[in-house]
Amino acid sequence: MLETCRVKSEDLAFGVSDEEIRRLDTEDVERFTIIGQERAVKALGMGTEIAASGYNIYVSGMPGTGRKTTVRKILEAYQPTTLKVKDIAYVYNFNNPDSPRVLYFKPGDALRFKRELRNAVENIKDAIKARLEGEFFRSQRDRIIAEREQEENRAITDFEKKLASEGFTLVELEDGEGRMSDVLPLYKGKPRDFDELARFLSKGEITEAHFNALREKYHRFVDEMKILFQDLRKKRNQMEDRLDQLRSEAVKIDVEVELDHLRSNFPDPKVHLYLQELQGDILQHVGWFAEEETPKEGGHNPVFLRYGVNVLVDHSKTTRPPVLFESHPDTVTLFGNQEPAFDGTGEPKISYLTLRPGSLIRASGGFLVLWAEDLLNEEDAWLTLKRALQDGYTEIRYQTNPYFPQVVGLKPEPVQIDTKIILIGNESTYDFLYNTDEDFPKLFKITAEFDSVMERSEESTRQYMGFARKVCAEEGLLPIGTSGLAAIVEYGARVSEFRNKLTTRFSLIADLIREADYWARRKGFSSIERTAVESALEERKFLYNLPEEKIDEQFLSGEILISLDGTAIGKINGLAILDRGYYSFGRPVVITARTAPGHDGIINIERESGLSGEIHDKGVFIIQGYLQTMYAREFPLSIRASICFEQSYIEVDGDSASSAEIYALLSAIAEIPLRQDLAVTGSMNQIGEIQPVGSVSEKIEGFYEICKKTGLTGTQGVIIPRLNLPNVMLGKEVQQAVRDGIFHVYAISTVAEGIEILTGIPAGVRGAKGAFPPDTVNGMVEKRLHEMALLVKDFGGN
Repeated sequence: MLETCRVKSEDLAFGVSDEEIRRLDTEDVERFTIIGQERAVKALGMGTEIAASGYNIYVSGMPGTGRKTTVRKILEAYQPTTLKVKDIAYVYNFNNPDSPRVLYFKPGDALRFKRELRNAVENIKDAIKARLEGEFFRSQRDRIIAEREQEENRAITDFEKKLASEGFTLVELEDGEGRMSDVLPLYKGKPRDFDELARFLSKGEITEAHFNALREKYHRFVDEMKILFQDLRKKRNQMEDRLDQLRSEAVKIDVEVELDHLRSNFPDPKVHLYLQELQGDILQHVGWFAEEETPKEGGHNPVFLRYGVNVLVDHSKTTRPPVLFESHPDTVTLFGNQEPAFDGTGEPKISYLTLRPGSLIRASGGFLVLWAEDLLNEEDAWLTLKRALQDGYTEIRYQTNPYFPQVVGLKPEPVQIDTKIILIGNESTYDFLYNTDEDFPKLFKITAEFDSVMERSEESTRQYMGFARKVCAEEGLLPIGTSGLAAIVEYGARVSEFRNKLTTRFSLIADLIREADYWARRKGFSSIERTAVESALEERKFLYNLPEEKIDEQFLSGEILISLDGTAIGKINGLAILDRGYYSFGRPVVITARTAPGHDGIINIERESGLSGEIHDKGVFIIQGYLQTMYAREFPLSIRASICFEQSYIEVDGDSASSAEIYALLSAIAEIPLRQDLAVTGSMNQIGEIQPVGSVSEKIEGFYEICKKTGLTGTQGVIIPRLNLPNVMLGKEVQQAVRDGIFHVYAISTVAEGIEILTGIPAGVRGAKGAFPPDTVNGMVEKRLHEMALLVKDFGGN
């Protein structure tokens, strides 16, 4: 079995030769477009062209697979038959100033409307001044004023005559607030107030009856005077109304002529409604145009700011659908804001002119690209975005500002949007949204999934080469040579973990090229060759492998206990991956098992101590199922076993150690020693088949490193799943060690094959009578389990 499962060195050989690169090389830098993402490209193409509601796009995949670059390229190349963009502007609402109106224009018309409206208002100012200074208007105005003044003078004269006939007169008095009219009686030819009359009464110059009669008349005349003046004020107001009407009628034709020009140039009904209300407001406030006031705020009368236009979106130079990438999505950047501005009094205030659009409005008629995880971090942003996509409208809301707590926001009319959203995120975020948010599937009907690997073919290899040359050309790096391209392709295959595939995480490839350029320049090379690429990889490993070195020091010092030769019962070397995100490496881990009769089954010590992940727990349950199926056919499984990852103080997850755990357990049950010069990786199922695992190359190299540092014996090696052979891509040193016969790789398909390699004893198969041969591993395991069952029964087990 040992030789049957031993993998030949030629089967482990991996590399990309310079000859292969020369054969495929076309020197075509422009060959690179979008590599290995046919499914995603088709999804993006369909999503961009379908205009129906809900056909927004979710782009999923691993970072570095070119999601953003691909989206950008596809959107830049997309050219619809007709553009759906509109200019968007806010104007003053004359009926409700707190709710500014929104207007829509054809591309480029918003600025033209703003410019022509400003000119129209200036022309109206000049026309009104000229009209109101004209002889015809002035004669009519003066006639109305003269008529009013004559009537007032006549009414006052008649009242004064009446007062004189009764011995009273009308006087003007000074008080603290100004002049006021009053009625006073005449005595000895002079107007006297009642304080003076009281002194005359005390001297006996007038009688008390005469004094009281004067007081009574006084009160009557004061009431008549008030009624008279109220009537005069009323008629004066009526005169002002007549003058306002006269002004409006006089200038109406001038206003209509100017605004009719705008109506003809901008036929939209909403624009016409606004111009109608604007005309009414001008005619209502003709006096503003006629009066000379001190200019403010940059030479403009602030009352005329109501006749401005706040252009939110201008597409005068737009030739294709807008594409915006919003890297910091929140409620302000997405939906806009109402920015306080200081008015003439120095107080912060919000007006329709201080409304600012968000990217959702600016991208209307085109595409807005967002990062899903960033968007979900802003809960209000996600909820508001969904509402906007459902309604087709969005609002610009005032975001409370701690510096201006007294500012009150406006309630602008919602803006109509036609924006297609493209969310870029990972698969777990997509699954979360799809399963927890019932609106998500309705709003994002297109999923563009980016694969992290692609088939390694001649065409894809050429595309890889084209990508490498494109990076060098665009970033001014040294040209990449044949051997450098071969090393880059090798790296791409290794990252993919498949011999017949290449990674599509092109950001990793580009980073390696940049670092190789650095080393090529340091060494004085004129091009990037394999030596520079390997130097970059070696330096990267040195920079990141401090944890790896510290662990190796513990192995070498004996702090971590491990045996790399000899045999032991219930003990095996497993293989683990330590992943720190930016760097991962493999190292052996000692797994032990202990058994005794009982009913507790298999105790997972990692789980009991809170250091076992769910997948590892599942692997332990599978082991128990295998024991029951394989051995406990005619008697109950009566065992209490414990499995432990020795000197492991971090969480253990994954099932790649389940095959090593079953070997340790079988060894402990049957008391058969296992080889300690071998390390094992591979998961298993309940049938006893060995299943593939991840990072198999790193695991093999990790065990080789420990063996090399402690001294290679010539018998050491690893046992891996046979199904993992397409994933094995070892470094040159390990490949050479296998060729030299000082390190070995064994590939197995079943638990039985593995236990034979580890023990040197046949696994055994059931004979015609259903029993395992007694001198086989399975026979000894079954015998011991049967003994445990009898012991439990004899000692009162239930």
